[in-house]
Amino acid sequence: MMNPFQFTAMTANYAQCIVRWKYDGVYAFYDYDKEANHILDTKQWGNTLFAVLDKSNDLVGELTLGFLDASDEWVPMPDMDNCHLEGCILWIGFGLRPDLTGRGHGLSFVNACVEFATSFSRKRYHYTGQYIGLGVYQFNQRAIKVYERIGFAKYYEGCSLINGKEYKTQRMKKNIDNMNCDSEIA
Repeated sequence: MMNPFQFTAMTANYAQCIVRWKYDGVYAFYDYDKEANHILDTKQWGNTLFAVLDKSNDLVGELTLGFLDASDEWVPMPDMDNCHLEGCILWIGFGLRPDLTGRGHGLSFVNACVEFATSFSRKRYHYTGQYIGLGVYQFNQRAIKVYERIGFAKYYEGCSLINGKEYKTQRMKKNIDNMNCDSEIA
């Protein structure tokens, strides 16, 4: 099956659209207005932040990647550029356009994000680690089910304090040692 998604460097137009995305109900927690500084950071565009387009070139999502070191700290960009990633785990975060959520697109979208992030990180940053990881709030069972179907397994549970309220979280990872990824940036 051909990948229905393509990945391209974030642009000002895409970023402005994404920061206006609003999710319904409990998922409003994921509204991008809280992530505006990250999405609008031009230094990340094409390095760790990508727009996801469908086959008609319509914006359908975003993908962010980075690396966590053995001390659970984010690897700074200069270390990534110099391929200092020994003992690190490739970390991804992503979002699907609100009107597309809950409609059966999750599996193909997350698979495409995993494949692209793995391929890009191996080529650009010479990542040789065996895992890709992500974090999820435990109330988001819809997402957790998708991640499990793709092969992610929970390896850590914790809590995050957001606006004075505690949210249960979990980290999940997937072995990518045997993945053959040929995804390209558009």
